[in-house]
Amino acid sequence: MTGGTFESLSIPAFRRLWIGGLLYFLSIFAQMIARGALAKELTGSNAALGAVTLAFGLTGIVSTPLGGVAADRFPKRTVMQIASGLLLTSSLWIALAVQFDVIEFWMLLVASAIQSVGFSGLAPARMAFTAEIVGRDLIANGVVLSQISMNVNRVAGPVIAGVMLAAPAAGISGVYWLGTALTAASMLLFATLPSGAPAPDAARRSPVAEVVGGVRYAANDQTLRLLLVTSTLIIMLGFSYVAFLPSVAEDFFQQGSSGFAWLSALAAIGGLIASLLVAGRASGEIAWRIQLWAAVGFGVGVAALGWAPTFALALAISLPLGAATAAFQSMNATLMLVAAEPEYHGRMQSLLQLGFNLFGIAAYPMGVLADWWGLRETLVAMGILTALVGLASGLLRSSVTAGDP
Repeated sequence: MTGGTFESLSIPAFRRLWIGGLLYFLSIFAQMIARGALAKELTGSNAALGAVTLAFGLTGIVSTPLGGVAADRFPKRTVMQIASGLLLTSSLWIALAVQFDVIEFWMLLVASAIQSVGFSGLAPARMAFTAEIVGRDLIANGVVLSQISMNVNRVAGPVIAGVMLAAPAAGISGVYWLGTALTAASMLLFATLPSGAPAPDAARRSPVAEVVGGVRYAANDQTLRLLLVTSTLIIMLGFSYVAFLPSVAEDFFQQGSSGFAWLSALAAIGGLIASLLVAGRASGEIAWRIQLWAAVGFGVGVAALGWAPTFALALAISLPLGAATAAFQSMNATLMLVAAEPEYHGRMQSLLQLGFNLFGIAAYPMGVLADWWGLRETLVAMGILTALVGLASGLLRSSVTAGDP
């Protein structure tokens, strides 16, 4: 890529898409800190933290495949605006409930389900739109820049939320009000995008047929199949650690919400560094190598976090753990977009997104296991299994001969 790290941002439509993503990611990660603190405050259990994520995952099992279909058959701009509207509803509802002191735990579960439906449309539409706007030659750059917009806010969101949580005038309700305003601003930016052309024959196919066609397409392609299985297993086994960070901060080190914010921020800084390093270089066989070692590194990082005897060491581990997480996500999404035909981009990204829904489902039994067996032991086991999946994927990669980018 001759333009380097930020080449895709020279395209006006992608720039607006990127800024809109920047705003709603700031909303999401600020609310994540507030939601974890609120769930812990209302219930005090690891299982409850997992239950909020479970509500997200169960809803997404149904809505995510349909979100991919919508991204392939309807104008992507419309899909993104409707999805953003659902995210706006989710944050506004909790903001009002906290503001007027009527918040209950079940409200977090329902808000998480609404947010899941919003993500089911927004995530595949945004990634498919990225590929459409920047073109095939810049797909890797566009995807990694999209990851950068997320990782910047994995730093900024927790920091802003931590400051607001500590300020009596703001608190948890202030974080949710900020999230509502940011999501509304992203909706306005998305309204300025081109429509995003759907597949010409989309109207003649039923949604169920579209979902089945996408699954069949992925199942019949060795590259896509390997990417999807690897991503789903790694996300299910490893990503649940995010749901337990409030307990890591409080139960391991007695650091409370501020410790949670710092662990999240350090992981985000690592993710941002990794994204900047690979933005102009991730293509072809290099992308496969980054994906492999990032998967293994992610598993090692989760296990190390469970083992960490001090808060300072946990913070140090969070940096490379965040880098590995971001690198794996970026490369997996890039490889999927390059390997798939454009008319399947939305559905392939929705299948990747399903992994995050399954992680939501896995978070609850892992939370129960953590309460019974111990959170440290659970995190170490999760990390070891994740690293083994990464290694197994690398071994299987040598047998994939068709569809390599």
